[in-house]
Amino acid sequence: MLDYLSVLKTFVTVVECGSMVGAAHRRGYSAGAVTRQMGWLQRRLGVRLFEPDGRSIRPTDDAIELVEYARAAIDEADRFDRVARRMAQHEVFR
Repeated sequence: MLDYLSVLKTFVTVVECGSMVGAAHRRGYSAGAVTRQMGWLQRRLGVRLFEPDGRSIRPTDDAIELVEYARAAIDEADRFDRVARRMAQHEVFR
């Protein structure tokens, strides 16, 4: 099963890098793993995220719009983790 937050991070990285291979390198995954994640995300959303552009890809208009929501979701998840860690530091375990 895929971790949705991890897939969103990969999606953002693919958009930033402009290639599956570049995103794979940056994220520490194989190119095949990134391709599978993006295929899964496109099927889940029902939206085409990338178009072939010669030997590379380019994000669709939908991807350009959605990447901002993905960034916001990642930021909120990171904020959630920071708050929970602060709470855990003050928690008294019995």
